[in-house]
Amino acid sequence: MTTVKKKTWALAGAALVLAAAALGAAKVALEPGLVPTSSADVGYRATDDRELAGHADELLWARITGSSEHAPLFGGGPVRVDYRVSVERAFKGTPPTTVTMSAVYADGDGNRMEEGRSYVIAVARGTQEETRWVLPGSAPVDTPSLDDTGDVRQGEHNASRRDAAPANQEARWAQAVARQIER
Repeated sequence: MTTVKKKTWALAGAALVLAAAALGAAKVALEPGLVPTSSADVGYRATDDRELAGHADELLWARITGSSEHAPLFGGGPVRVDYRVSVERAFKGTPPTTVTMSAVYADGDGNRMEEGRSYVIAVARGTQEETRWVLPGSAPVDTPSLDDTGDVRQGEHNASRRDAAPANQEARWAQAVARQIER
């Protein structure tokens, strides 16, 4: 075999290995509950409410009523936290009034949702009916009241400059669902 043919086969083999690795990495990054390496892994910008709403199976305003933390695997690495929540308002989806949802945090990440506080949470449904995950790539929005008028035009693409800003947080998230960008 000539050197050119060997190089061609080596390059073709390397390309196949890289393609397989990329597909495998994408599958891992998109698996609910795993922390993506960047917002590009989940195909949307978490700062755009419309895209967040489009990627979520459910978009909820919920109060955290309790949580339990699982021990990290092998003594380190990602930590799974299960949150028990009381659903105050469902902007998208029809969940029961109380649900449990899981989130995965990087080792040492102390940004947990706090018991007694309310958040707007984007949810990815699991394969089983009761399984819910905080949507990877999103961050729960601490929202004590839907009447709050602060930060209602979040995200660079949520509203055109011709439109009036939403009146409050409830209008912000209802508008995000109405204008959602599908997956």
